[in-house]
Amino acid sequence: MGKLILCTGKTAGKPYIFKATGTKIYTMEELCYYIYHNVETISEDLFRLELIDFIRNELGLTERADYLEDLVKKRVGIKDLVVSIFCSADYYDKNEINHLLTEIDVLYRMNPAQRKKRQADYCMRYGQWKEAMRQYRNILNGKEFMELTGEEYGDILHNIGVLEARNGAFLVASDKFREAYERNHREESLKQYLYALKASEHQENFEREVRMYVGTRELLASIEEELFRMQESSEYTSMNAEVKHLEELKEKGKMQEYYEQVDHLLKRIKDKYRLNSL
Repeated sequence: MGKLILCTGKTAGKPYIFKATGTKIYTMEELCYYIYHNVETISEDLFRLELIDFIRNELGLTERADYLEDLVKKRVGIKDLVVSIFCSADYYDKNEINHLLTEIDVLYRMNPAQRKKRQADYCMRYGQWKEAMRQYRNILNGKEFMELTGEEYGDILHNIGVLEARNGAFLVASDKFREAYERNHREESLKQYLYALKASEHQENFEREVRMYVGTRELLASIEEELFRMQESSEYTSMNAEVKHLEELKEKGKMQEYYEQVDHLLKRIKDKYRLNSL
């Protein structure tokens, strides 16, 4: 059986938006639910005054906001903040809260670089591409990268390669995948390296690297099959990269170049439609 939950505070007119996932929350219960299911991404937000102001001004929970602000000023641990927030709503019981606190313990037994990698991986998994790239680069550009294992470092490079490939930068992506494979020795990184080389139209480099890296017929057959599927969808991949480029132009305010590129893309689509209609 379910249970009746009385909501705490008001429903916000203006939501709080979690940067890592883009999720909007409007009530204290939604805040508890988000924290419970997104423990990897919550640490920075819980210490933000913006979240406390949201609780005070939008949810109308002045006393709770004041208490949380006092905890933040005292630099308490994240578990104290989580318990304080969860005690503001009757959404999770004691056992569920204790389970969450155990998960937080597991997270904070990791070193800082591993925690940041886990947060970036989470952004990657939920399609927050720009935020994932920003966090991965921050890890590699800081001193903390020395705390990573070779495999973890390689996995970061692999994911950066995936993000570069999404933008159509296949040659840059191929370098990231190659570096990733040299560190993590994962077959998937090797495959993506060869796929990116192929997509960048560096056929000579592709053939040389296949001879150097591919040691079994089974792996070669798998790569050839995947490449066939890639070629079948290459037109879609190219167009997807162009659309992504258009989004970036618009975000940067380069409207003249944006409209020129839109016209060019529309002309290509129309020309292809006419050819296929003959």
